[in-house]
Amino acid sequence: MTKFVAKLATNKTLTSLTLTKTMRLSAEQLADALLMNTVLQSLAICDTKILDQGVCALAEALRSNMTLHSLTLSSIGMSAAGVKQLTAALKINCSLKNLNLSGNFEGLTDAGVKSFGALLATNETSLTSLDLSHSHIGPAGIVHLAEGLFTNTTLISLGLRDLRKVAFCSGKSLESFAALCAALVRNSTLTSIDMSGMTPSAEAVQFLEGVLPTNDSLQELEIYATASYHRDLTSNVRARRKKVYRLDQLDKKAGMFTGLPHSVATWLEKWTAAAEAVPVSDIAGPSGMKKRKRMTEAERLRAALQ
Repeated sequence: MTKFVAKLATNKTLTSLTLTKTMRLSAEQLADALLMNTVLQSLAICDTKILDQGVCALAEALRSNMTLHSLTLSSIGMSAAGVKQLTAALKINCSLKNLNLSGNFEGLTDAGVKSFGALLATNETSLTSLDLSHSHIGPAGIVHLAEGLFTNTTLISLGLRDLRKVAFCSGKSLESFAALCAALVRNSTLTSIDMSGMTPSAEAVQFLEGVLPTNDSLQELEIYATASYHRDLTSNVRARRKKVYRLDQLDKKAGMFTGLPHSVATWLEKWTAAAEAVPVSDIAGPSGMKKRKRMTEAERLRAALQ
């Protein structure tokens, strides 16, 4: 494996590489090769325990490598700390489009996915596809993602298959689904969400049905439901839709978010209030006097949610 990785550094033909259950794989050496390689576009490491040490090495390589477009790190045993290192690197990398982290139960918890929510909110990433399936993301993690998607303008596809700790049926789990639906009111980029393996309650389905008229971008949705609900959802999602109103138009109305499911409207009101609560940042000027700097809506939202 050492000789193979050494050749990868100077290789000029190989564009795709998949390493599954690979013995004696040194992620550190692989990361060093990526620093020199200029042709590899797709890398997949599956069922190989490279752990946080390997993830950190690969994250460091991503800060410099601008060739890789697709990266799969599936069931590699990383923790929330490894996820945080990876998201930090993605703020700098401007070439990676597709990221698959499915099967990382130790890292993709509520704490681990919080950094992804923050990353999506900043729009400081080139990611268009993110797969966080087969993980331990719970209701709080879904809310973190929803907060990010509320202002995100880059992500097109999101994978949330077979999550072990949410069912979208009642309590906090149902509220987290309301948050996800609330994000769809604002988000106009996401076209595909895969939540297969999840069985939402009738109330959760009604949340989604209630926000679809405000969203004209979502075209593919995989989710388990009763036969009748599944048929209705599929036809409603795939049908051509035109937004009945924009969020900025809703802000100017006396009955803001009227007509949306109550739980969904509650999240929208909370996020909107949070954005408006931090109108400016104080920055000291050359004379020592503090100047008020206008913040963008996304910056106000991030500051309020920190």
